[in-house]
Amino acid sequence: MKNLIHGILLMLGFGVHAAGNNTMTVNVAPQEEQFKVTLQANPTTGYQWTVQTYDQTLFKLVSSQYVAPETKLIGAGGQMVFTFAVKQGVALPESSVMTFVYARPWEPKEGTAKNVMIKFQP
Repeated sequence: MKNLIHGILLMLGFGVHAAGNNTMTVNVAPQEEQFKVTLQANPTTGYQWTVQTYDQTLFKLVSSQYVAPETKLIGAGGQMVFTFAVKQGVALPESSVMTFVYARPWEPKEGTAKNVMIKFQP
């Protein structure tokens, strides 16, 4: 029982630490036509990722899909994969920021924001 409590406390500690990390970087080569942003998700909790802001003059959202985990554990989280196309013929900046929000659609709270820095690498 004592080990179970320690395990739960340890998992909660990691959850708090992970929630504090709200920025990630995706490197994209300028010749790439598409890139993906992958975020950890667990729709069984009612939470879902949505794209809040991105530069629509540079990118087009092509698709978003949930990828379930390979485990058979009930309630296990998976990944939400957003695919973006880089618009042709536009001058690419060094970087651009996208903002995603993880929230329950029916709750009035704003949810947890995640900034994704898109860096164009030569």
